[in-house]
Amino acid sequence: MTTMLAKISSTTRVSPASLAPAVPLQVVPSAPCRSEAALAGAFEAGDFARLGPEARQALARAATRRSFGHNAFIYLQDDEARHLFFVLSGHVRLSYLLDDGSTVLHGILPPGESFGELGVFENSTYCDMATAVGALTTASIPIQAFRTLSERHPEIGDALARVVARRYRSYVTLTRDLSLKTLPARLAQAVLRLADGLGTWAEVKGRRVGLLGAVVNQTDLGLMARGSRGNVNRALKAWERAGWIGMQDRCILILDRARLEGLAVEEVL
Repeated sequence: MTTMLAKISSTTRVSPASLAPAVPLQVVPSAPCRSEAALAGAFEAGDFARLGPEARQALARAATRRSFGHNAFIYLQDDEARHLFFVLSGHVRLSYLLDDGSTVLHGILPPGESFGELGVFENSTYCDMATAVGALTTASIPIQAFRTLSERHPEIGDALARVVARRYRSYVTLTRDLSLKTLPARLAQAVLRLADGLGTWAEVKGRRVGLLGAVVNQTDLGLMARGSRGNVNRALKAWERAGWIGMQDRCILILDRARLEGLAVEEVL
């Protein structure tokens, strides 16, 4: 494995952040962004990429840059939704607290993603909890400003609807994955889901393969797959010995995606 990470894409989003239990409100004071251009990139990716220049500039004028320390809360589950957020740098962990006190990890978002959309769409509360992974910078737009801009530029409202629809689809997928009976099947889906969501990859022996970087740790995988860290570690080691994945420098390389996908299929059959 010493030569496996021969080349990692320059677009790979990997940060050496390990995740501990969240601590409250390690937030650098907010400050309005003095340059619209500095925030323009936040609305050029994902579901807002289709916006025209005028709508994009209107969002940039309404946005505020905010910085958060590692493991800081951006918002808590059931908080009143007051802002729509966009990731400028760093990563965001989205999780859901169940009635029994346990936590399910829903996803880890890279730069270019938006979050907090459902509460904004419904003018209600946030349905999940968002915390920073490493140093995080976001662009946030107050809900009333966003609604006003949506009335002036209907394409902004359409973009929000696309975000809500995509997130709903991902919730359905997660529910289906959590219903799988065995940990290896759930874990395989979690690894693939996170790697696809982060959009990370590496080149191994001239072949492009999915990469799950150090921004995700084995505790995260356990929270998404409903398994203990020890059992997750044992499953990953077994896959490494089988040649399905490679592990180096806290990164997981997906060497045989078909084998991992097959774990869920075999359980259904």
